[in-house]
Amino acid sequence: MAGAGLLLLLGAWVTAAGPVAIFARQSLDPSAPRRPAPGSDFEEWSNVPPPPDRIYASSDVSDAVVAVIVWGLKLAIVAIVAAVLFVIARELVRRARPTPAVEGPGGRVETLPEVLLEGASVRVAELQSGTPSNAIVACWMRLEAEVAAAGFRLDPSRTSTETTSEVLREYAIDERALRELAALFREARFSAHELTEAHRARAADALTALHVDLRRAAAKEALRA
Repeated sequence: MAGAGLLLLLGAWVTAAGPVAIFARQSLDPSAPRRPAPGSDFEEWSNVPPPPDRIYASSDVSDAVVAVIVWGLKLAIVAIVAAVLFVIARELVRRARPTPAVEGPGGRVETLPEVLLEGASVRVAELQSGTPSNAIVACWMRLEAEVAAAGFRLDPSRTSTETTSEVLREYAIDERALRELAALFREARFSAHELTEAHRARAADALTALHVDLRRAAAKEALRA
């Protein structure tokens, strides 16, 4: 009976403690730290972020920077080459375009810069006479008449001022001086207010720059002839 009772007590203990606790190696010392049960630290490890797909080294960053610089240099070279080709093409078109000329004294053929330079002193004199508005209008209109007399036909879809400006640009005339003189002419002719001596001085400076560039263009035309 005593053996049967002991077996019953042992079975009840095994049922209550479970098979893991029976075979686990526990320290007999109650003060010793207990080992965590298997799986009890799952929550702690579940918060650790996963490793990255790829770890970038400093060499990868350096290669990317070098690639960007190389592509930037390639694009810059392409842009420079395109600009140079554009300038060359424009110059070839300008040279291929026939240059109207007029017959000067003694039957010598004169180019447009030479023709315009012959009337330079007259334009300067007109700019200095009368009111500033009338003087600026007379100066520019004489310039237009001389361009037309040299053989340039005016485009019906464009004004004479636009045509004159376009023709003069073909001879590398100072763009700023040309725009200044044309703008003063439009202001003097179409505005309701009177221009002042300051406007006349600005027109004189622009006309002087235009004559300087015409002399340079005439020298180039003479060398080409």
